[in-house]
Amino acid sequence: MTKLFIKIIIFFLALSLIMLGLVWLAITILIFVLIYKIALSNIFLLQYTILQKIVKGIFLFIFFLSATICVKLLAFDIYKIPSSSMENLLYPGDVIVVNKLKYGPKLPRSPFEIPWVNLAFYMNKNTRARMKEIWWDYSRWDGTAAIKQGDVFVFSLNTSLTFFVVKRCVGLPGETIRIKRGEVYTNSKLYNSPETVKNNCNFRIKDKNLLYEIINSLPVEGDITFDYRKPNFGSAIFSTAEFEFLQKKKCIDSVSKNIDMYNAEEKLLKTSSSKWTLDNMGPIVIPKKGLVILLNSDNYMLYEKVINMFEKCKLTQKEGTYFIDGKKTTSYIFKLNYYFMMGDNRKGTHDSRRWGFLPETNIIGKVECILFSNKNDEFQWDRLFKML
Repeated sequence: MTKLFIKIIIFFLALSLIMLGLVWLAITILIFVLIYKIALSNIFLLQYTILQKIVKGIFLFIFFLSATICVKLLAFDIYKIPSSSMENLLYPGDVIVVNKLKYGPKLPRSPFEIPWVNLAFYMNKNTRARMKEIWWDYSRWDGTAAIKQGDVFVFSLNTSLTFFVVKRCVGLPGETIRIKRGEVYTNSKLYNSPETVKNNCNFRIKDKNLLYEIINSLPVEGDITFDYRKPNFGSAIFSTAEFEFLQKKKCIDSVSKNIDMYNAEEKLLKTSSSKWTLDNMGPIVIPKKGLVILLNSDNYMLYEKVINMFEKCKLTQKEGTYFIDGKKTTSYIFKLNYYFMMGDNRKGTHDSRRWGFLPETNIIGKVECILFSNKNDEFQWDRLFKML
């Protein structure tokens, strides 16, 4: 009866996964079940009891180690937030659970991405020299959903796939994005940013004592900078929700964003004639697989980096003439989908406004929940297993 019950559970689990589009996961689970069943059946055919125990112990160790590796590679993984770029949603030191099933797991592109297996490669001098190289072509299995605007996910920032960061997706492949006075527009439609998004704003102080009392006693974060020329005015980096809360308490009003001025030395996305800032940028077309662009000075400045870094070809220009892998051309067709990423802490983050577009090949998985948090070096019980 117990065996029949287990078989029924496995059957319905496999059926549910197939209905979710995770056929590969259903097959993987069934393979593990068959290996487990066949191996244990054959182990008991061994003549000596002591030999049975030794072989069974070795098999179970390898079996559960393999299962752990598969879960980490294909289903869920744990990461630690490295910076303050996603405050007030995620804080430095937060440990998060990343769901790889959502967008589909990205298969390893080198043996160094395979847990435990990579130890053998680290110990070999010749293979260790290739640690930052890509060994295998990009491949991703099916997931349960497509990436949506507003999703927060983990990705690698460089081609060596060794540096992982977390940001929010604000622009999808093929969309035209524009940032105007700190607000994001996609295809001319205003993106309704979450309340956790932080901006540097100026405001008038109505009650300084009450303002400090609230900041010191309630979970309102950030330092206030006072304008010595205007004693009743200050500026601070707060979230939208925090500014609204302070306004409701009637200790500040007249809140307005502190908009960046153009700085030619600042390294941002740009075109030949643009004077873009973190708060005013675009319009920019986000690359999409199959998108054709004409090669001119503006497009060269916008897309040269991602084409050379991720598209497996070499784009160069000489005296206004453009070359792909040494061949003269006037246009380019993108091979991959790209995304525009931004941190919620808009003035305290390095994101797509600086380093450009994120290729689909670098996406790891969607942030599912906060496993635990030591925000401000104190354990936060209210953030334990908190869903995003």
